[in-house]
Amino acid sequence: MPPATRPDHVPARRVAVAIPVRDEEERLPACLAALDRAAAAWGSRGPVTIVALANQCRDRSVAILRDTRLRHATLVWRAVSLLPGYRHAGWARRLAFDVAADLLVADDDLLLSTDADTLVAPDWLVRNAACLTEADAVAGRAVTIRAERIATGATGHRRLDLLGRYYTALDYLRAVRDPGVEPWPRHYYEGGASIALTHGLYRRIGGAPTPSLAEDRALFDRIRAAGGHVRHPVDVRVATSCRLDGRAPGGMADTVAGWVAQNEDAPLHDTYRLPVALDPDLAVAADRLSFATLPATLAEAQRLIRLHRSDATPQVEPIPVVPVAPPLDHRVAEQAAEFGDGIVSGLGIIGIPRPVDQQQVPA
Repeated sequence: MPPATRPDHVPARRVAVAIPVRDEEERLPACLAALDRAAAAWGSRGPVTIVALANQCRDRSVAILRDTRLRHATLVWRAVSLLPGYRHAGWARRLAFDVAADLLVADDDLLLSTDADTLVAPDWLVRNAACLTEADAVAGRAVTIRAERIATGATGHRRLDLLGRYYTALDYLRAVRDPGVEPWPRHYYEGGASIALTHGLYRRIGGAPTPSLAEDRALFDRIRAAGGHVRHPVDVRVATSCRLDGRAPGGMADTVAGWVAQNEDAPLHDTYRLPVALDPDLAVAADRLSFATLPATLAEAQRLIRLHRSDATPQVEPIPVVPVAPPLDHRVAEQAAEFGDGIVSGLGIIGIPRPVDQQQVPA
């Protein structure tokens, strides 16, 4: 179901983007530059403010924030020290969200979040805004940065590509099985790399939840529990790191490091055989795949996709005509589904109100 509003016809709104930052001196400049390009594409639709919350940084992240001057967006940053027991990414994202929300005015102003190791697409703001004309929140699609996949080595690169192809195939099979919810093309990733919702909705749900793990998924769950509709468009895209040395224990980097290093026969994290992979909440430990069994399961998924596509009928109303010449061989042209580059769901990290040592440095 494409957005009701074309990206070039989205209404004017204020925009605030929340970014938690923890020791990101290597990737932070590129992240901010990508957001500035997205603000340029947003143009005169309204002011864009980027809110970076530096949490317990020991590197040059704070200096980079202090020295950065953006051309198309306003950068607001704070440096905080979370109290013991609350020093994880969840609190950083919640506080960044809250500071960003305080800069917005109208209920339909846009509140977004991404990660400091992520590059948003130039049309990220525009496409999120277009989706929010018919949905309450948007979970963007994250792909891993190709150069970083290659840097994991030949085995790591092969394994990550294999996982990406399998998870994208599962996206297709889930979507065509239940098209009434949100038809293909769509994805099923819900991560902190690309979150968008309206300012009014953020206030109504009481702000972002703060569990110690998977705060990003908890936010989308809270939105749905409040009756909100979440869209998962494939054209709202970001490129995120697949580094092996993460900032959050139990987060995406730990998962990727495990995939790269584990034995070929070891069970994979949250990766299941068919058909239970289409209903992962029903999966048990015995359903987990390994890198030894994944290729055959991917081949089976691709076979099911080919079978479905060969059986699918064109979604058009036939028009009867009187033939005036021998019938031609009419075919319906269709672009093949692309499988690859998909990123497996990341594990977020998070946590309560104002557990902050107020060492905030004004922007």
